[in-house]
Amino acid sequence: MQRLSIIINEIYRKFLPIAENSQVKLSLDFPDTTQTTNDPEALKAELEAQLNSALSHAKGGEITISVRKNQIRITDVNTILSKPICTLLSGERVQVKSRVGFGTTITINLTPTESSN
Repeated sequence: MQRLSIIINEIYRKFLPIAENSQVKLSLDFPDTTQTTNDPEALKAELEAQLNSALSHAKGGEITISVRKNQIRITDVNTILSKPICTLLSGERVQVKSRVGFGTTITINLTPTESSN
């Protein structure tokens, strides 16, 4: 088992220079740093892929990575994606939603057995 905070911080440090070069503010919202995962490599790969996608579509503004019980959310209020693109980017544990006026939210679900307090 590995703490989510270690994975998130590593990815944050990796993507921060990319975000800054794209004039995007990258923020973290991580109130519970005790959560863990049983599959850190798969989660890391999924999170990196989704954050890379979010940054590639971002047109400035701010992207926030939020960690809550059983999910990680990547939110970009400035990017709007079409419904077919959201469907294409969604998968078994990933849901992508986008709406004018609200932006795009990517949710990576953690299974209940994978996350703990």
